[in-house]
Amino acid sequence: MPLSERTERALEACHDAIIDPARWSSALQSLAESFGAASCTFFDHNRRDPPTPVPMSTGHEAFADLWVRNQTHAPDPHVGPYLKICSSFVKAGWASALEHDVSTEEERKNLPLFRETARPEKREWLAMAFFSVEGNNWCFPIYRGGDHGPFTPEDAKRLAPVGPYVARIVSLAQKFAAFDVTSKLSALERVNCAAIVIDAAGRAIKMTLPAQDLLGDDFNLIHGRPIAHDARSNRRLQHLVSLALHAGRSSAQPYAPIVIYRNDAPWLLVEAMPVTAFGSDFFSPGRIILLLTSLAPRRQGAIHLSTAFGLTAAEAKLAARLASGAGIDIAAASLGVSRETARTQLKAVFAKTSTTRQAELTALIARLPQTTKE
Repeated sequence: MPLSERTERALEACHDAIIDPARWSSALQSLAESFGAASCTFFDHNRRDPPTPVPMSTGHEAFADLWVRNQTHAPDPHVGPYLKICSSFVKAGWASALEHDVSTEEERKNLPLFRETARPEKREWLAMAFFSVEGNNWCFPIYRGGDHGPFTPEDAKRLAPVGPYVARIVSLAQKFAAFDVTSKLSALERVNCAAIVIDAAGRAIKMTLPAQDLLGDDFNLIHGRPIAHDARSNRRLQHLVSLALHAGRSSAQPYAPIVIYRNDAPWLLVEAMPVTAFGSDFFSPGRIILLLTSLAPRRQGAIHLSTAFGLTAAEAKLAARLASGAGIDIAAASLGVSRETARTQLKAVFAKTSTTRQAELTALIARLPQTTKE
C-alpha cells in the first residue's frame, strides 16, 4: 500500500530534523496525524533504560512524562514481557502490529499501565511499525485514545510500509550524531582537554588522549565504566554520572563538579556536560561528556584568598593550608589553633566561597590564577 502524500511530507520533515533536532517534535506530530494518531515516538528494542530520551511528537510529551513517573508502580508491559512478543513478530516478518496483537481485553482493563497512565492521557490504543537498523530491532509506535476507537487491521496495513522509510531516517540520524560527537571530541583534544564520552549505559565509548593519560590505579575504566578507587570519590562520581544521564535533554547547564582523591597523583576535578550542550541530537551514541582537570598542587597565598573571597586573615590561612592538601587536623596544628576553632573557621570559609565540603573548596581554589609564594 503506497504512502499518502501527507505521510510523505511528514517523512521529509523528519529528514530535515536530522540536521535540526529542534524540528523532531513537530515533524513526528505530523507523521502521527497522517495515520490518524494523536502522537508517536520511537523505541529501540535493545534499549535497557526506558527513561532514556528519544524523539517524540509534540502531543506525546505529557503522556511520556506520566509514563516515566508511573513506571515503578505501573510498569509498561510493552517494554517488559510483550517485548518478546514484538521480537517474535519481527522474526516472523511482521511489518506492523496492533494493541490487540500484544494484549488481551482483560489486561487492558486491569493492568496499572492502562488504568493509571494510558487512559488518563487518552493513549490506550497502540499500533506500531517494525524496522531494523544496524542489526537492532526498532518500532515506530503511534497512539490514540478510546474516544477515537482502536486501530484497525486496515490501519496496520497503512502503517506497515512506513517501516523502511523510518529505518533510513534513524540510520542517517545515528550516523550524523556519531560524526557530530566525534568532531566535538576532536575539538576538545586540540585544546588539550581531557574528556570522556559516556553512553546511556554509563560506559565510556570515546575519550581524548589527555584523558587516557589520566587513567591509573586511582581512576580507571572497569567494564567500560569510569571508577574511582577511593570509595567516597567513587560514590560522588557515580552520583554525578547518574544525575547527568537521567536529566532531560533540554538541560544544558553543567552540574556541580566533584573531586576524585588520588594517592600517588594530583586529585581530579570531574565535570559532566550533557551532549546536547555540544550541539548533538537525540540519536547520539553518547549522552554526557566528562571533563577531567588535574588539580596539580599549587600554593595560594592567604592575602590572595582573602581578596578573592572576602575571608578574614585566619580564614584565609586555613583555606590556603587545606588547598595545599592538608587535612583539617594538620591545618589546625600548623596554625596553632584547636580543631574546634578550625572547624568554625571552615564553616565561615564554606559560606563565603559557596562550597559545602573541602573537596569543592580545594577545586575552587585550584582554579584561581597561581600566585607567588608569600
